[in-house]
Order: sequence, then C-alpha cells, then structure tokens
Amino acid sequence: MTYVPTLTHATERDVDLLLVEELEASTDFLVWFTDVAGCSATGLLSGMVRHSTRRMHNRREIDISVEIEAASGRVLLLIENKLDTDEQPDQASSYRDEARTRAGEYHIVRTVLVCPDDYAAQHRAFVQAFDAWVSYERIAAFLAERADRTTGEIAARLRYRARLMRQAIDKQRRGYAPVIHPAKQAFSARYVELLKVEAPSLVPGPSMLKDGPAESRTMIFGPESLPAWPFLPQTRIVHQLRAANANVNFYTWGDHFAELSKHMESAIVDNGFRLEPTVNRRAGGRSGLMVVADTPKVDLLADFDIQIEAIRAGIAAARRLQAWVRSHRAELQDWSQVVSRLEGGRA
Repeated sequence: MTYVPTLTHATERDVDLLLVEELEASTDFLVWFTDVAGCSATGLLSGMVRHSTRRMHNRREIDISVEIEAASGRVLLLIENKLDTDEQPDQASSYRDEARTRAGEYHIVRTVLVCPDDYAAQHRAFVQAFDAWVSYERIAAFLAERADRTTGEIAARLRYRARLMRQAIDKQRRGYAPVIHPAKQAFSARYVELLKVEAPSLVPGPSMLKDGPAESRTMIFGPESLPAWPFLPQTRIVHQLRAANANVNFYTWGDHFAELSKHMESAIVDNGFRLEPTVNRRAGGRSGLMVVADTPKVDLLADFDIQIEAIRAGIAAARRLQAWVRSHRAELQDWSQVVSRLEGGRA
C-alpha cells in the first residue's frame, strides 16, 4: 500500500521538535546520537535538552542544546538543524564562537549539524565548519531499526518518526501545492528590475527570484541588505504590498516592546516611522519589533505600470529604512544591551 503522509509537509521545525523529544525522552537515541557526533559520553547519567537557546555573546539562537552529565565528564552539544534553507552569514562561525566561550564549563563541547545528505553535498564548506554532521538518513534508519526490534505502540511511534524524517528528506507533500500565478511571476520580475534602478543596495531575496504561490504578498529583501553586526538579533527588511508598509523587523525584541520603545522613539520620530510589535501565536514563540514606514497599497495581480509610482514609493520607504539602520549602529548596540539586561544576559 502506498504511504500517504500524515502531515501536508515536514518542516524544519517538525524535525526540530522530533529531535528534542528523542534526545529528551530516549536514552537509546541520546547515546546513539552522541556516539555518531564523535563524543561518546561514557557512563551516561542524565541529559537536559533545550530548544532555541540564546547564545552567550550573540543575539542569535542555538537550534538545540544538549547538556549531558556522564561519568567521563560534562558534555555540551550545540546542534544546528537544516532542512533546505541556506546558511545565514557567519552562522557556522557563531556556533564555533559559542563552543569556545562555553569550553571551560564542560569536558567536551561539540558543534553538530543535522541535515539531509543532499543538503550536505550542496553545502560542503558549511558542513565542514561544524565538528560533526549527522544526516537525516542515519536518524531515519536508526528509528526504523529500533521499531523493528520492538512491538505495539512504541514500534508504531518509532515508525511514524522514521517516516516523518524520510518525508522531510524527500519533501513529500500531501494535498497542498503552491499555485504559481503568471501575473505574480511577471510582477516579481518587473519589481526586481525596478529595484536595480531605484535601490541597488536592496538585494532581492530568494523568494523574489523564484516562482512563489499567488497568495504571497511580501517582497522580502536578502540578508545582505542589512549590516551583519554581531549584536543584532536576526533582522529582516521587507516591502509588504497588501499591508501597505515597508518594515525592518528585529526578531525577539518585541518581547520588550514597552521598554525598548521608550529608548527608540526619539530616533524614529523625525523620519515618519513608527514602532510596532509582531504577534507570535505559537506556544513559547517570540515577538519581533518592527520599525515601520507606511506605503501605498499595491496589488501584485494588477497592472504593474499603472501602479509603478506606488511601487516606487514602497521601494523608497524600504531604502530609507535601510539607511536608518546603517546610520544608527551605536544606538542599535545600546538597545541590544537594554534587551540583554532585561533578559539577564550579557551584551
């Protein structure tokens, strides 16, 4: 019988949560994983698993951290999970920096990349920047082998997990497929060409350069469009066509919106910008803080030329936001220190 995936598609977060549960709940999986990662923890006593933990000297997050107490000493694994997204600037080096920072606390600290074989083949330098690499395929095989050695509910759960890993590898989808609208394709191509003339410093992001679903209404600029200062959290600049604004989103800063807005208001008031927190409805999700510039509304399924002045106005607003970020390095670093103090961390 042909297997029909339970999920519409397996996402990177699905794999994150599967790994967290296995590392937390299964001693067999934890022992196997540490062996594969090249840091066998002799005499395993206990393990503590955390998802999306903040780094010591960087606003970025570690996907999964595992602290292991063993007879041979304390072990820390810093795990990055990649399904199909490109690496962020300096992402691997930031993991190595974190490992060096924490080295004095543990007997062994290792950085580990978890990804499919095909991803590793396409991103060799990124893979080699980590201490160890564990493939989706090896994880799926381990889970399937364990399922074959047991029965009942445990076997069924393990087989489901193995299938989910294979679904992630194959990017199988059930039911939904994005509908590529010719008008949307044409609009995106025209937008990118206009961007080269109006604002060459705004780099088109991957979603602007590939065919996307018709319901997509946001032009997401590439990460190169903003400075990669180490004190910044993950940051994104976009032009939201239907929502009629351009904005820079500082991820996680919205958790401290009330306090940060007191510090930031004076830096935006003369630019006509406004501050707005994002809403994250996921359990434990973090909120972003957006610096927003209002723009004319644009319909990407309507005639491009009729709307060209509105489109130009949106691009100009995004360019002004980009310039604002670049000219406020000192202030942004100060605000990052405010966040760090509020979270009890270190700047």
